[in-house]
Amino acid sequence: MNPGIEFPVEGIGGGDVRLRLLAEADLQTVIDLVQDPDIPRWTRVPSPYGRAEAEEWFAHQASAREEGALLNLMVVDADDRILGSCGIVDIDWAEGRCELGYWLGREARGRGVMTSAIRQLSQWVFESLPVDRISITAEPGNSASRAVAERAGFTFEGVLRSYIVNKGVRRDAASYSLIRGELPS
Repeated sequence: MNPGIEFPVEGIGGGDVRLRLLAEADLQTVIDLVQDPDIPRWTRVPSPYGRAEAEEWFAHQASAREEGALLNLMVVDADDRILGSCGIVDIDWAEGRCELGYWLGREARGRGVMTSAIRQLSQWVFESLPVDRISITAEPGNSASRAVAERAGFTFEGVLRSYIVNKGVRRDAASYSLIRGELPS
């Protein structure tokens, strides 16, 4: 059996970018943010996305965290305003590796918010979980997501052909990795 993923209730980080668990009170804000067509375009967030989808995700992510299958976090600013989301979208405990995923609301883009969030999350993963390799995959055309991975210190490994299925379509994925000990300070 996999261990659960225990994340600090108070969250991690500080200053302009902090990571914390999703709360039920956050659902309407999440719904509002993911109406941006770029989010479902590049992620597995369904479209349309409404209250039913948000409530289903809320229940799923909580139980999946307890089962050690994923970790969904809110990226918030100093005033606890939700800017986006990041987390562990897949974890292989036996192999000691996980994959991160993320999206960011339009107003928060271009300011280094997600780069900071991914660095914080990566540091926490290496300090808190028996993980030696973290990966990020992004569609080759998703230049913003790829730039986040690169700025966060991940190494580009190549393009995996027909690697993911998103909304019923097989897609290529640019692959990035970060190995324990490589996280930039």
